[in-house]
Amino acid sequence: METQQNEIIEKAAGIIMNSGIDELTVHNLAGKLELEDNQLYQQLKKDDDILLILLLRFESDMVDFLKGTKNSSETPENELKILFKKLYFLFLQKPYYLDLIFDKKLKDRDESIRNSLLRIREMAENYLTEIINKGKSENNFKTTVATKVLANKILAGFRIYMKDEQRFHEVILEMKKIKTSKD
Repeated sequence: METQQNEIIEKAAGIIMNSGIDELTVHNLAGKLELEDNQLYQQLKKDDDILLILLLRFESDMVDFLKGTKNSSETPENELKILFKKLYFLFLQKPYYLDLIFDKKLKDRDESIRNSLLRIREMAENYLTEIINKGKSENNFKTTVATKVLANKILAGFRIYMKDEQRFHEVILEMKKIKTSKD
């Protein structure tokens, strides 16, 4: 019997949130799913396959999210505000996404993982480019700075902000580990 992908994602997210991304292995996931390792290895051949499932779900969530965010009746400024407010809440609901996209070692793993990370970045950059170009064409954004530069600066600023949120989560995780080791 194949384990449902939603259950895999839920348990994998729990491992990331409670123990960190380095503890996300097929062996540990099998334990959380109450399966023997070999049962899960039939579906997931290697640890990177779990990460890829999570990244593909994030990509899918981003596609749905961006479709739901586009609103041609909004001014570009408001569209940006709405976008980042909704993104912030998406990351609050699924903070393990932050661990995935900010993990520095992830890009050195499987090529399919690198490609997924690139697609996510391109998706965000393309969406921002649309909003910025709309703002420039409507003369709401009065700047000579290239759109690509602006999009990258906005992404970098949001990345820094969300990285701080992730650090906060890491501190809480460390405090849980300390408390557990003392008990």
